[in-house]
Amino acid sequence: MDLPDDPEHFRRLEALYRSAPVNEVLPCQLSVGPGRAEVRLEVGPAFWHAAGSLHGALYFKGLDDAAFFAAQSVERHGFVLTARFELDLLARVTARELRAEGAFESRSGRKIEASARLFAGEEIVARGRGLFLASEEPLSSLPAYRNPGDAPPP
Repeated sequence: MDLPDDPEHFRRLEALYRSAPVNEVLPCQLSVGPGRAEVRLEVGPAFWHAAGSLHGALYFKGLDDAAFFAAQSVERHGFVLTARFELDLLARVTARELRAEGAFESRSGRKIEASARLFAGEEIVARGRGLFLASEEPLSSLPAYRNPGDAPPP
């Protein structure tokens, strides 16, 4: 499949991400390109479990966000929904910054598969793979996608 290179679509997706209230609680940034996405997360003790390392929910957030936006990068009309996501936790994390890299894998009709890897520095600490479905809800119905200038700055 030829991946669409649509910089305007990618910037609109980044604005959509910035508009999500959850990203005010957990500082993170997104960059999107053809069939790929990168999420940078700022984490620390506020997001650790009682044993002193990162809670698994944060592994999932980084992996799902990166894979989701890699999938959404190839779907320009309908909002994509996470239908299934599998992850492997490979190492404990006590780092303050994480990077998740998402990659489009394949598409069949509404079904889009994408994967992601989560890094603490150069170490892969988790990986995941998801199935995403293009929904009937148009991206253009979402205010931050429609008017990216209204989204908070990165």
